[in-house]
Amino acid sequence: MKRIVMLLLALVSGLVMAQGTISIGLLLPFTGQYDWVGANVQPVAQMIADDANASGGIGGAQIRLLQGDTEGTVDAGFTAAQKLINADGVVALIGPTSLSLAGSQQLIVDAKVPMVSPTAGTTALDSFNTQYVFRTVPSDSLGGRAVARAATDAQFLGRDSAFKKVVLMVANAPAMVSFQAPIEKSMTDFGTPLLDSFQFTPDKPSYRTEVQQALALDPDLIVLVATPEDSARVMQAAFQAGYEGTWFVTQDQTTSDYIALATPQLVDGIYGLEEVAAPESAGLYDAFAAQLKAFDGKEPQIFGTNTYDAMNVVLLAMVRAARDGGEITRATVAANIRPVTDAGEGKVVVHEYMAGKAALLAGKEIDYQGLVGPIDFDAFGNITAPFAIKRVVDGAWQTVAIVPAAALE
Repeated sequence: MKRIVMLLLALVSGLVMAQGTISIGLLLPFTGQYDWVGANVQPVAQMIADDANASGGIGGAQIRLLQGDTEGTVDAGFTAAQKLINADGVVALIGPTSLSLAGSQQLIVDAKVPMVSPTAGTTALDSFNTQYVFRTVPSDSLGGRAVARAATDAQFLGRDSAFKKVVLMVANAPAMVSFQAPIEKSMTDFGTPLLDSFQFTPDKPSYRTEVQQALALDPDLIVLVATPEDSARVMQAAFQAGYEGTWFVTQDQTTSDYIALATPQLVDGIYGLEEVAAPESAGLYDAFAAQLKAFDGKEPQIFGTNTYDAMNVVLLAMVRAARDGGEITRATVAANIRPVTDAGEGKVVVHEYMAGKAALLAGKEIDYQGLVGPIDFDAFGNITAPFAIKRVVDGAWQTVAIVPAAALE
């Protein structure tokens, strides 16, 4: 009876170290249209968990990663979060994405589970919660500003002049609409107000009417925020209508898969956006890429660097919690995220788990600085980071320029 009571108390407090394991949930799409997100994140997360386990685990316990498949939808996201939080008793979450966030964000906060998302750029998190919500991917507020900064400044475009006549088309879905206001405001801030900005219904078989609305203004650039499938349909309709201008797309389309989907001929010369490692982290990124190639046989994909930082932050918070109190719970993990990432005098700067663990166990305090740059969370768990401006050349994405965080102020 006493054993049962103790187990229940442990579960209520968020202590999930049964049988020598600590469970972390990967709350991401592993099936459906956005299954590639889970496929990009999972190997990186597993690689870091394996390293931690090989070094003796944390407080003698092994890290176990559990997948919660959000399918990229709100309803499935809620169901997956419920299972990870209430049935599996995870101590922390990696994820979710912007696509499913609305279904799980309040549940996560109510259950007081710390989440560190490497994928959710949505502006819905810009000022949502100050205790349990963190992300190692910059907000769409910053991403939208990066699009506008590049579109209005030739140095970030690799061409002689910036664009002057810009139209914004946005699919009417939460993860897409998140970009609209930041792009609208930033285009004005940078001196080139949009000719038009409008939303369109997603998942339509044809976008001839919407394209005609955009082309009536004779734009030299259309910024398109939509799913890869809808983006391909929009661009095909514009091609058939004779559009000879340029496109600028966001992260979901800045992939080799999108080139294959839309065809290299259709996307030749278009611009794209991608979060990248900070320039000062180039050496660190090379080491990470080599490690991942050896582990998974593949190069890092979009959200790979963000996942590396998210996992390191969560695990180092656990190490500090175990060092100072012995218990790894939802509450102690949440309380230790800022102490391992905040800058401070006398802190040891670390860039990966093993160095951070060694410093913490030696009684020192650390300042984790990751692949995306310093992980200095603001009051609401947001970071700033650079963006790559990419362009399709000869059937492949090539980096044109890096927009530093300082250029987005």
